[in-house]
Order: sequence, then structure tokens, then C-alpha cells
Amino acid sequence: MKQGLKKERIIEDKSQLTEFFKSGCRPQEEFKIGLEFEKLAVNSYNYKAVPYSGQNGIRDFLGRYKSLTQTENILDDDNLIGLAGFSGNISLEPGSQMEISTIPCKKISELASIIQEYNFKTAIIGEELGIDWIGYGVQPVSTFESIELIPKKRYEIMTEYLPTRGNKALVMMRETAGIQVNIDYESEHDAMEKFRAFLAISPVITAMFANSPIRGGKETGYKSYRALSWLDTDNDRCGFINNKIFKGEFSFDDYAEYLLDVPMFFIERYSRIIKATHLTFRKFLDEGLDGYRANLNDWAIHISTVFPEVRLKNHIEIRNCDSQKCDLILAMPTLIKGIMHNKESLEQVLELMKDFSLPELEEMRQKVPKSALETVIKGVKVADLAKELVNIAEYALLSDPKIADEAIYLEKLKELVEQEINPADIILQNWNSGWDKDVKKLIEYSKLN
Repeated sequence: MKQGLKKERIIEDKSQLTEFFKSGCRPQEEFKIGLEFEKLAVNSYNYKAVPYSGQNGIRDFLGRYKSLTQTENILDDDNLIGLAGFSGNISLEPGSQMEISTIPCKKISELASIIQEYNFKTAIIGEELGIDWIGYGVQPVSTFESIELIPKKRYEIMTEYLPTRGNKALVMMRETAGIQVNIDYESEHDAMEKFRAFLAISPVITAMFANSPIRGGKETGYKSYRALSWLDTDNDRCGFINNKIFKGEFSFDDYAEYLLDVPMFFIERYSRIIKATHLTFRKFLDEGLDGYRANLNDWAIHISTVFPEVRLKNHIEIRNCDSQKCDLILAMPTLIKGIMHNKESLEQVLELMKDFSLPELEEMRQKVPKSALETVIKGVKVADLAKELVNIAEYALLSDPKIADEAIYLEKLKELVEQEINPADIILQNWNSGWDKDVKKLIEYSKLN
């Protein structure tokens, strides 16, 4: 995946807006895949969310992790909020959820090595500090009211603005953790086909990987409480975008037009954050803000503050999956790689989903947080769609001798979907039987090492 454009160029013409997306086009032989994996820190003794500040907090954790690795500090003012390294960057979400964004890799085994080393090192430091790291989609005990916001200026603006747009915005910001997969595209047409396919199957992916049924120490009635929180965060910047995509009529220009009418969060000038929530990017482009004109850095930031189910940058981000235990972390990128591996597999996915209208996909999106694979739309069970997707991905991988060995990372996921269950179903079964509703058992089960 290519880096963004030069940042300081003033936007003189709207054609520059699509330049960012066109810069991502690259030959298929150069395709790579990236993984953004978030995990949750809980206190080893009371299972509450570990705060950023204070003794043995996440700030201390980052300092110790730096001493074990060849990484450089990422600061916001003088606050340590992440680390930059050779295999990827570590950053913090608003409630100190920790994310590793790997370098783009050719093979899933390369991602596996990065994640394995990362989880091993964080587990060692965690044990020293009384922190358990878990692969789970929502904080199991603490809720947002008691979770400290990290000292990052943009999060202060989001904390003020997003609750005016959705009742669960602060749940999303401070409690939840997910997995995101980043993929390349060859051309505008290729990008739009992938964009359409992955948007269409996004509720199915949510259902397959649902892994957040317990929150606040109690059963919520939802398989993915993380996904539920996104339904009530900000409809201006979340969801499916518009129906043009599913008619095969969408383009880079269309995506830019969509972004232009989404309200902004802020602009940044000379390390100063200037609030811009009263403006759409279109209005900022036309009128400016505090004497500043819109530049391509502003555009890149704005693109990253819009949260559809699948997001276009100078690569494509599939971003609607709960965080997972070790045995399923790599299943998500492997599934995506198999689906996008060749034109045949991508066309099979488009064919699988072609009879679902946008309202029907939205209905699926609204229902899967609660019923997941049991959801039925138009007489079709989501579990059956999930089985087809896994089979398509597996066949594509096994048909190519160069990557056939990567199909191993799909085995656990295939086992689950064949039984029409997901990680949340296993947790709920244990929660109501052998675990006797004991959060400690959930932590032990979800712990990463």
C-alpha cells in the first residue's frame, strides 16, 4: 500500500480530491495486505479497564514496551500515545485500547509472525504490571463512564461532538476493540468492485466474528455489542454510504462527493487543533476556516474520520469485525485475501449478494449484532452466506500453489461456520453453564499470549 500524497498542497480544484484514491492503484503482483488489530487491557485482579495514566497504566506500559523493542515515541504534545516500529506502529484508541497497525505484507504468515511476537511481548510486560490483554470486542466490566480518555486532542473534540449524533458513541470510542484488514486495488474499476463486494458482505463478516456478548459483567442480549454501538454512533459518517454503489455506478468522484458533505471534526495547523464540527468539507473548501484554506492534509484527515462499514483511502479498509482470540485473529485477513485473490472469487461473492437490495442489507446490518448467524433476510440465513464466503475464499487459496498453505488460517473459522456458531455463541454457552457467569473465566478464555 502506498503512502499518502504530499501533505501541504492547497486544494485548488476538486479533481485533486480523487488524486488521493488514484495514487493507490498498483499492479496486482505488488498487492499486499495489512492488519490493524486492537486489544483490551484489563486489570488482572478486578478486570476493570486499565487507565492511561497512573502507576502501571498504559502510559507506563508503552514506556516498558519501547525498552524491549526498536521503536520510537509517538507524541501528542508531550504525551506518549504510541510507538513507531519496523514491523508496524502501535497506537491507542480513546479508552486506551491498544492497536498494532502492521506493515503491509505479501503473505499471511508474515502477519502471523508480527502478531505472535507482539502478543508475546505485551503479555510479558502485562504480567509485570498486573495487566491482562484480551482479544474481545468490548470491555467486559468497565463502561465508558469510568474509562479515562487518553490525552489526544482530536479525541476531546470527538467526545464532545459524537454524543450529539448517537447515544452509543462513547461506548464505541472508549469500550470497543476490533480488527481491520487493508487491501490494495489495481484500478478504479477494481477498487469499486472490491468496495461493492466487501460492503455487501460486511454484515455477514460481523456475524461470523461476533465476540462481545458480555458487557458490564452481564449478558447484553447481543452477540456483538461492539457492532451495536456502531449503529448508534453517527449516521452521517457510518453505514453503507448510498445505493449507487450496489448498482455498479460508483466512482472515485462519487466517493469524494460523499465525503464533501460529511461534517468535519477539526483541522490541524502548526500542531494546533482547530474545531470544525460546524462545517462540511465542501463548505470548508469554499469558505476556509480562521483564514486557512483547505489542503490535502486536511482531506486525508477528513477521510480517516469517516466510518462506513468499508472505507476507501489509497487502499480499501474492511473494518467491521470484533477483536478475536489468537486462534481467529488471522482468519479475518485470510478470508479477505481469498475473496479478493482473483476475479473469479470476487465475482462469486458479488453473485452471492446480488439479490439483496440496500434496504435489505441495512436490515441485515441492524439485526446481526443481536442474532448474528441466525439472522434471516429474504428467507436466506446469514449462516448459509457465511459458509459460502468461507468456501469461496478457501477454494481460491487452495487453487493457487503459491498460497495454498495459507488456507490453514481459515480452519477454525470454517469449523465454526459449519456448525453455524461464532465466538459469542461459545462464550454464551460457557457463561451460562461451566463458567457460572464468572467474568474471571471470560478473561482467562480471551487472554492473549
